[in-house]
Amino acid sequence: MTDVADNRTAGADSGGGCYIHIPFCRTLCSYCHFTRTARHDARLRRRLIEGIVGEFELYRSRCPLLATGGRPLRTAYIGGGTPSVLEPALMDRLLSGTIGRLAVADELEVTAEANPESTSPELLRAWRRAGITRISLGVQSLDDRILGLLGRHCDAATARRALRLAVAEFPRVAADWILGPGVRPRQLCDELTTAALAGVGHLSLYLLELHPGTPLADAVAAGRLQMPADAASEEHYLAAVSHLATLGFEQYEVANFSLPDQQSRHNRNYWRRVPYLGLGPGAHGFWGRRRYVNLCDPYAYLREVEAGRLPVAETDPLDRRARRLETLVLALRTTRGVPLRLLPPGFDLHHGRRADLWHLTAGRLQLTPRGFLHIDTIEQNIARRLPPAP
Repeated sequence: MTDVADNRTAGADSGGGCYIHIPFCRTLCSYCHFTRTARHDARLRRRLIEGIVGEFELYRSRCPLLATGGRPLRTAYIGGGTPSVLEPALMDRLLSGTIGRLAVADELEVTAEANPESTSPELLRAWRRAGITRISLGVQSLDDRILGLLGRHCDAATARRALRLAVAEFPRVAADWILGPGVRPRQLCDELTTAALAGVGHLSLYLLELHPGTPLADAVAAGRLQMPADAASEEHYLAAVSHLATLGFEQYEVANFSLPDQQSRHNRNYWRRVPYLGLGPGAHGFWGRRRYVNLCDPYAYLREVEAGRLPVAETDPLDRRARRLETLVLALRTTRGVPLRLLPPGFDLHHGRRADLWHLTAGRLQLTPRGFLHIDTIEQNIARRLPPAP
């Protein structure tokens, strides 16, 4: 492939990102609502990768910034689905046909997601040669009982092995955990310690959400499974936040914690509204003053691309009010918070401080860990008070 290092350029501050969605999985987890399918073969995987390369070329032919290197690439993220089900040659083709054709900034970060059961030494070495610099492992739990409840096609021993393999090959490794049914605070903290001792430098904690149409939501509706009460979820989250701090992990966003210099630069750029190109079925993108989402069905997506049309399903042009709200909401997700001067008139600063939802420091409102658990309500409160766009 074209070595992405050959395209390095100055001007990283004006750069952007790229998100590439791979919809293929070996099996479907009971809770997942992302664009994904377990029905695929080698032919469809090859066709899809060529489709993503074709979509990229459509953007490149229409955008002078991409064609001339006026907006160098700073970060890229290959998510899914399960990118690790791709044959290494297809991952190489994907990267050479997209990232490899762009001017890139110094210290380009390229993250790829992997599931433990499809992680092997051969795959990781191939990914490293292809230009991937960071791995994000979907561990979710190291408890076989919980993995079963989540419908994961993996056991705890396989997940532990994948953590060791990833750390041995990559200097920057992230891992995800889900807080849902069956979680016990002490066991959860022990699992996070295991990941830290293995050498993982970034951990994400996600509260399990129910999404209509998923097997998990159906099981809860039928009474076969009970979700933890809000008070229990809060206890689990706050216990994990406190424990991660003792391990040297700093919280920098609602769900993300890292050791020094191990933050996800790609995710951090989302909260700063850095533009990024979204490629692949169901991918979201943010370019100019609009957000867009691609067609989710892989075959509908491919029909559009192969006909020379961008496979965009929806576009959201952002007016001034929407941009202001985004700036506030995204900044609130981070521990840096928002300047008080940007908050709308009538926002009650004192109630949340008394309730330990936020604190006020150096002219900024910064949510506490407890406040992060109530972020949706806080965001709605802000949105109601923002004046309409002129």
